[in-house]
Amino acid sequence: MNKSKKVFTLIGAGSTVFTPGLMHDLAQSKLSDDFEVHLYDINNESAEIMARVGNRIATLHGSKMVVKAFTSQRDALKGTDFVTTTIAVGAAAGWKADLEIPRKYGIHQTVGDSVGPGGVLRALRHVPALVSIAEDIADVAPNAWYINYSNPLTANVRGIHKYTGVNVVGLCHGTMHTRSKILADLGIEDVGVETMFAGLNHLCWLLDIKQGSTDLYPKLWQAVSAKAGDINAPINYEEGVHSPVSADLFKTFGLYPAPGDRHVAEFFGSYLTQQDSGELHWGLQGGLNMTELYIGEKGDLWEELRAQADGSAPVHKRDNQEAERLVSIAEALITGKSHVELAVNVPNNGAISNLPPEAVVEVPAVIGANGVTPLRVGALPKAIATVLTQRSQQQELTVTAAREQSREMALQALYLDPLVASYQKATGILNDAISFDSKHLGGFAE
Repeated sequence: MNKSKKVFTLIGAGSTVFTPGLMHDLAQSKLSDDFEVHLYDINNESAEIMARVGNRIATLHGSKMVVKAFTSQRDALKGTDFVTTTIAVGAAAGWKADLEIPRKYGIHQTVGDSVGPGGVLRALRHVPALVSIAEDIADVAPNAWYINYSNPLTANVRGIHKYTGVNVVGLCHGTMHTRSKILADLGIEDVGVETMFAGLNHLCWLLDIKQGSTDLYPKLWQAVSAKAGDINAPINYEEGVHSPVSADLFKTFGLYPAPGDRHVAEFFGSYLTQQDSGELHWGLQGGLNMTELYIGEKGDLWEELRAQADGSAPVHKRDNQEAERLVSIAEALITGKSHVELAVNVPNNGAISNLPPEAVVEVPAVIGANGVTPLRVGALPKAIATVLTQRSQQQELTVTAAREQSREMALQALYLDPLVASYQKATGILNDAISFDSKHLGGFAE
């Protein structure tokens, strides 16, 4: 390997959407001629197919970027500069079970990949796997930047940092999507608009929104007050100022939350209830429907990717907003030219002054010669800080349970979730999850 090249290693290369998007964005970087991409997946065939597709993508964009598949994770990581993970331990079936098992106990979720019992179960599977990857990074590429996308993002980034100390950042596009939707709904062109979000991943709060010297918060409040629905709102598939849960939280806490009802509702115990029809209140059935549709669609792109790999189908240009952010961050770290990110997930260390220092928070950051520097946003309103502190401490317990395979702490983490709030339900959920996936959760058995 030529070390004049910057090496990107993607673990979980079988991601049918993210991996091609990342390779398109890397190939279009002005630095791409000096990029080498290493792909690893537990399914060797997936990595091989993606590597062939990746080299065709490089050709499509006129780049000298080279893409290689590896059968060993450690070999793929040797000498790397940037590591990205998009793994899903337990695959789509595990995510589906994270929704269906709690449902047996009357607990409804809209996503189940970050908080709620589904988020706890997912963390119990993912934290050990991601920490293991980070341990390999610390051993063979200790100066690399680890960019993680796998959910639950907060727990995963915390586990990686707590147990290995490698340079780690978590990325999620949700806050940026909320920003775009707010401006579109307000009819405001994104010119000279400054926004500030801070909180935890999937419960982040808009602290400030201005265009020049004009405060846009009053206009946002007027739009939400005029358009938002209530507990009996119809099914809601689109985020925006009409979204009733976000509006209710805005009214309660005085700040607007991100990134949309299907995520923020899961942090609270009162929104995810069923109507007589069986649909969820607050328009949240739309969020659940979207999640179940997404789970069902995973894997459908493989036929197209195989055809692209063997040359029987053309390679099409593809955008990926998440991958585009990773490339921008990498370029800033390589060149030292400062770049501001709206939201990264990093250890707090005082960025939000009234949250625990060890908590992983979602805040703006400057990327450049000094690495990733979170902006200090000060203190959040006390009520919001209380909600986020309680959640971060529950996630701390979850991370420790995952690492130590402690059944006692896993049950406590489930019990402390507002959607569960019952030790009997927590016990039933954990036992059923262990029965469903003993390979990954067997260590939590009695």
